[in-house]
Amino acid sequence: MSNIRDVAKLSGHSVSTVSRVINHRSYVADDTKKEIIRAMEELDYHPNDVARALSTGKTHMVGVVLPYIDIPYFQKLVSAITKAAFRENYQVTLLPSDYNAKDEIKYLEMLKHQSFDGLIFTSRTISFDKILEYRQYGTITCCEDTFDYPISCAYTNREESYLKVFDLLKRLKFQHIGVTLSRSEKYSQSTKQTKEAFEKAYGRKMDAKHLYMGAQGYDEGIKAAKYLVKRDPDLQVIFANSDQIAAGVLKQLQLMNLEIPVIGQENLDYSHLMNFSTIDHKLKEIGEYAFWSIFEKDVVKKSIPSEFILRGTLIK
Repeated sequence: MSNIRDVAKLSGHSVSTVSRVINHRSYVADDTKKEIIRAMEELDYHPNDVARALSTGKTHMVGVVLPYIDIPYFQKLVSAITKAAFRENYQVTLLPSDYNAKDEIKYLEMLKHQSFDGLIFTSRTISFDKILEYRQYGTITCCEDTFDYPISCAYTNREESYLKVFDLLKRLKFQHIGVTLSRSEKYSQSTKQTKEAFEKAYGRKMDAKHLYMGAQGYDEGIKAAKYLVKRDPDLQVIFANSDQIAAGVLKQLQLMNLEIPVIGQENLDYSHLMNFSTIDHKLKEIGEYAFWSIFEKDVVKKSIPSEFILRGTLIK
């Protein structure tokens, strides 16, 4: 098995120069770099990642905490993070949590023990206060607004985008509005912001009969449509918490021969194929910025404007 000294001997350069090329440290002339890389290829030499991490203090790994790996919202977010990471020769480790606080803390402990150069929370159950306990061990970024907490983040102002939707529905004289949500506002900022935006627009709280909780995927969208129509036969529109759920809702409404407009979120392929309105929360931009914030020494916060895309039968 070849080692770094063999590469140095074959390339005609010092071990320290070879080390600088391997670890991307300091300037090395292009011709020198090419000679060293050619020697590495000829010897089939692969640097020891553990040893390199010890020598540089960098793992070139980023951990991404996500509750589910089969939900398009998180897939789109992770795809953006991964593409940005690969361009910089970083590896991404997916850390599924199923919104389990113990698992999320376990991943923070991995950061503490230098398994990653940084950790990105796409969503979470634990508090910002708990996350702050680990900030000294590495960069942590959240894909949501961290408000006054000194935690880096990339996000869209969801309450603002939700308010635009409810203001439009109010102008259209819609009063019977079904809404699907994923989790209680105790754990979910987006749920809290949805309810607050509705209250600001309509001057009243949402009626419990118009809420369907626990919506996570296409099948839940089907269940939500049945539930909401049964609770209110005069339903005029349904605002879903994702395009995947909205697709299930719309499919069930069509089976019931009901022409009720549906609004989704995230501008996924579902909304294009089934032609319904959606909010684009710019997950690609959020994911990219979340990755780049790992390299910032200071806390950075990036608010990215969302876009409401009007399609289908919302306005006839």
